[in-house]
Amino acid sequence: MTTDRWRASLICLGAALLLSVPILAGCASDKGPAEAAIKAAEEALSAAVAEGSKYVPDQAKSLQAALAATKEKFAKGDYTAALADAKGLTDKAKEVASAASAKKAELTKEWEGLSAGMPKVLNAIKGRVDILSKSKKLPANLTAEKFASAKSGLDEMTQQWTAATESANGGNLMDAITKGTAVKAKAADVLTALGMPVPEALKS
Repeated sequence: MTTDRWRASLICLGAALLLSVPILAGCASDKGPAEAAIKAAEEALSAAVAEGSKYVPDQAKSLQAALAATKEKFAKGDYTAALADAKGLTDKAKEVASAASAKKAELTKEWEGLSAGMPKVLNAIKGRVDILSKSKKLPANLTAEKFASAKSGLDEMTQQWTAATESANGGNLMDAITKGTAVKAKAADVLTALGMPVPEALKS
């Protein structure tokens, strides 16, 4: 290679290196802001995920996955992308927190409806069972087998309702409503078996 060509190659290489410096500098300059943004996102996600896991678990999991992906980009040195994603995560955390709050309000209202009516229904069934247990003869439309099943059903419902109440008191409204709804369905069957009227609230 001639001296002129050698010099030309060096000039081209130098120019290429100089052009890459601003790009690298730009990426590096985002490292600090990206790190701060990720920290802020983590703090926002912490509260959102705590409530979100109870009421909107799918959204909470998606949020955690997005944070993990953002941290991975940062670890690979893609600070610009990590910065942009981290900023977006804060807004997503607010959305999840809002969705969790709305779901909590919905479940709270549903539980309040159940807890206001079910104890009265169970007491009514218990009262009827107690009377029939002391009676010498069962009504014509109630066989001994059906009555035994109703008594067993009452014991089962009482235990399940206690468990539902404990779940509600512990803040697990979804579990409380699942158990409470099962008691509601069972109560309708037992009332029918005992020849008692079934409230409209239990039919829905």
